[in-house]
Amino acid sequence: MYFRTRNLSTAMPPLLARSLFALVYLGYFVGCMLQLGDEPAWQGIVGLLLVAASALAFAVLAGSSFQRQAQEQDSKLDERELAQRNRAAYRAFSALAVLVVLGLFYMEIANDLAASGKANFWIPTTSDHWNALMWGFLILGFTLPAAFLAWEDEPPLED
Repeated sequence: MYFRTRNLSTAMPPLLARSLFALVYLGYFVGCMLQLGDEPAWQGIVGLLLVAASALAFAVLAGSSFQRQAQEQDSKLDERELAQRNRAAYRAFSALAVLVVLGLFYMEIANDLAASGKANFWIPTTSDHWNALMWGFLILGFTLPAAFLAWEDEPPLED
């Protein structure tokens, strides 16, 4: 998820990029959680606004130098940028794999406890629930390598 701007990328301060990545992840998660409830009505509206703010931050980050480095072709990056990107991609894949395994573990235990009547934890049951999970993992998959780049000590250099 990267789009090329006229000057190849937008130089973005790491602190701003980190804040936007936090808004993307936390805003989407909290927004979806707030939309789960039926009452009160304002809760769903606040949740929708948080998801919209998350989508806006996602769009702003699409043209950033961090996203460019994470998604650019190998031939357009130097050796240092390639090494940084490969490290970030490895960390992102590891984090995503851990999240998937923990999510599946949670759903299995919640399903077993609900079937035995011992506890009633939330599990996705409707298409809206599964849709929110799918979009959440899609956002993570597109942006997590760039987020790891933004949190590195040495930010990417601009040409």
